[in-house]
Amino acid sequence: MAALQPVSDPTAVFGRRVVATLVDGAVVFVPTVAVVSAQFEYLSVSQLGGMDPQRYCDQYMREQQGVCVSTAEINDRVYFNDGGYAGGGLVFWGLGFLLLVVLQGLTGWTIGKLLTGIRVVRDDGRPPGIGKALVRWLLWVVDGQPCGVPLVGFITGLTTTGHRRVGDMVAKTFVVRASAAGTPVSVPGLSAPPPVPDSSPIGPWTGPSPADAAGPQWDAARNTYVQWDPAQSRWLQWDEAARTWSPIPDQ
Repeated sequence: MAALQPVSDPTAVFGRRVVATLVDGAVVFVPTVAVVSAQFEYLSVSQLGGMDPQRYCDQYMREQQGVCVSTAEINDRVYFNDGGYAGGGLVFWGLGFLLLVVLQGLTGWTIGKLLTGIRVVRDDGRPPGIGKALVRWLLWVVDGQPCGVPLVGFITGLTTTGHRRVGDMVAKTFVVRASAAGTPVSVPGLSAPPPVPDSSPIGPWTGPSPADAAGPQWDAARNTYVQWDPAQSRWLQWDEAARTWSPIPDQ
């Protein structure tokens, strides 16, 4: 079986991540803005009884504690809303949760990532699951600083080994090329390089106990990755030819 030697860094997709983030942002924000805009009422300038449009807006915001925007120079109107943005908030948080937690957790992709050919995966190459996707989403409260401008996420994603933002580091996820999904993630400088293949016969399993297992580990004797599967209560080995995990035969 061929060793899983990485020929390049599968996480070197930062430019595509930026594009994917912009696409996903548009998927969430455009419907949100549309709903919020639909909640605004308006009056034509002729309905203000001769009052200056900007003065009307100033008075409205002072007395109603709402939002008022004058577009008198464009279409002779003033738009106002008393702060009822519940519909917009529901669309924003609902779409964000469905896209970045549910869809991304189950498949590893969002609309932006699908279009740019990248995926979010765990260290074993599988989709992150809803739990890890939720952690990544919640950590935008850090990566999105300062003040909603994702400078923290941009800097950490650009400079860290494995190109991981804070959400990735906490959730233990990676963003990789779509072609690398399904294979254990091996990042130069982060993952230990596989040892030289050993041609000696494979003996009984001598790896760590399940309690010490923490994700895929390189097994020199089998010349592949192994990991503990709690669901089956047994060790699995990576089959590169079939690109799947299979149980290690009992010996």
